[in-house]
Amino acid sequence: MTKKKDETVLRLRVWLDQKDNTYIGIGSTLLLKYVEELGSLRQAAAALGMSYRRAWGKLKNAEERIGRPLVEKTKGKGQKFNLSPFGKEIMENFLHFYLDVEDYATKRASELLGMDVQKSGEFYRDDTE
Repeated sequence: MTKKKDETVLRLRVWLDQKDNTYIGIGSTLLLKYVEELGSLRQAAAALGMSYRRAWGKLKNAEERIGRPLVEKTKGKGQKFNLSPFGKEIMENFLHFYLDVEDYATKRASELLGMDVQKSGEFYRDDTE
């Protein structure tokens, strides 16, 4: 999607805190989404433009904060991963929540500010299908 010079674009970062620590946010959610799609943490990291080490740390920190495993190794496949049932559920639910917030914020900003505000195009509805 090519942006026009004068186009107004909504940039939105949403996360949930628990006890003053991030519980889940869009960064962890996207990492899970790419792990699910690609079956590989290394490929997910590359798709998000981060190092494998950073992705591994982000995943382990998220699991520690949440207190449940989000991924499980695929048996007999070396370094391949699947989302755990809970990892898949939280990824899908948070992504739906984020997209709902983005829809509302875009419409409301357009109404209140009297301008045509566009979504950034970072995430799309078909991400959840």
